[in-house]
Order: sequence, then C-alpha cells, then structure tokens
Amino acid sequence: MILYTVLPIEIVLEGLEQERDFIDIQLQGLTITVEPVSLEEAVIVRIISTDPRHYLNPQLSPGRKIRMAQVSSFTTAML
Repeated sequence: MILYTVLPIEIVLEGLEQERDFIDIQLQGLTITVEPVSLEEAVIVRIISTDPRHYLNPQLSPGRKIRMAQVSSFTTAML
C-alpha cells in the first residue's frame, strides 16, 4: 500500500502501536462494533449490515458516541 500525504510520518503513524478494545453489540436490531471510552459511553467504529439504509442513518454513523445503557447485548471483538 502506498500512502501519499503532506503530513510527517510520525503524525500519520501516531498511536498505531496502541492496542484498542472493540466490542460487537446489538443496537436497534443491528450489529455494530464500538470502542468503549468509559463504562457508560462508547464510540461507533463500524456497522455490520447488508442493508444500505442502515449506513445512511446518522444516529449510527462511525465516530458517534452512544450510551451503553441502550445496548441489548454485546460480545468482545478483536480488530
């Protein structure tokens, strides 16, 4: 893979060596992968669905924070 960027390589690779924990959860009948940021909140990383309409839902967009109280079930995932 070739990455063309004007940024210094140190900035591009910053934080790459840190291991991140991801969890697959069921939310609104759909499976999504989140990264917990606290006991009460998580950030959406990706949506796992074959329905294109799910990707257009702004409430499920990657980067959005959700409250873990909304979650019906979860399993640990490694990415």
